[in-house]
Amino acid sequence: MSKDRLGQNAVALVLPLISAIISVAFFQMGGFFILLFLVPLGVFAYGNSTKRAWIACAAAVVGNTLVFLAALMLFHDHQAVDWSAFAWKGGSVGLVLVFWTWITSPPPQIRGFPTANRIVVSGVVVFILFLFDVFRDYPAFLQQMENSVKNAIDFTAASGIAGIEFDAIDVKDFVRITISFILNGAGLAVMMLFFAMNRQLSVLFARLGKPVKASRLADYYVEGWFIWLLIFAFVGAVFFRKTGVPAMEVVAWNMATVCLFLYTAQGVGIVSYYLSKTARSPIVRLFQVLLVVIVIISPAINLFACGGLLVLGIAENWARLRKQR
Repeated sequence: MSKDRLGQNAVALVLPLISAIISVAFFQMGGFFILLFLVPLGVFAYGNSTKRAWIACAAAVVGNTLVFLAALMLFHDHQAVDWSAFAWKGGSVGLVLVFWTWITSPPPQIRGFPTANRIVVSGVVVFILFLFDVFRDYPAFLQQMENSVKNAIDFTAASGIAGIEFDAIDVKDFVRITISFILNGAGLAVMMLFFAMNRQLSVLFARLGKPVKASRLADYYVEGWFIWLLIFAFVGAVFFRKTGVPAMEVVAWNMATVCLFLYTAQGVGIVSYYLSKTARSPIVRLFQVLLVVIVIISPAINLFACGGLLVLGIAENWARLRKQR
């Protein structure tokens, strides 16, 4: 094999490995960085081929698994190694990375499946993983939630931010309401927004280096029957609340959350459609992506913006706001 060929193969492996190493480092640092651990792989995927993106994904899966294994062997304090916990943690993170790469660099045969829909599917899968993790040891999760609430209350009392006093009953009620909120759509919404935010940041950073080919939200349309699914989901949520069937109420609220996310994406597509007619410059398009990221991560602003985009997306069921496909 020639030296040039060897050099090309080395570069083809080094760049995915660098992306994977940064991703693993972000995840292991935790805190704010764990929210961005998919971005290095996303930036690489949008600037390179599908094959190389999946190489980077595989390297990140292996890297995180090795770190988990090293931590398990070094810090188990001579107790029996919990291999089931290791398999669950490594497998869950690996699955998140696989779905992320499916979002950013899908195989050619399924590229007709819109990015927003892939984000929804990935969010649903990760939310189900979260539910399995919670109910594997629900008492421990409940205790962790109570400890978090108590710590927050102690902090606010010590800092003088709020003069409200809580007792044990208040804490338990607050935890119960919070868990209900998470199950009834909020948890799924967070998972989908997590993928959406990482996707927008990946496109933004990838475009700083060179033009990239990413799917256009301006071309995104929600199928017409989804409006009926949304209506039935809302009606079902109310019905199951009144009849006392909490499991089906959870399903109904999460179905509604999926529909609301897709219609918000359609609203973004409508705005992008009109901006694209006036903004041909790559710099302006880059600014648009940055603006979406800012809106997503800005408290209060994102609620008003998402509400407006949601209304816009739903309105397109009855008003022709773009040139139809």
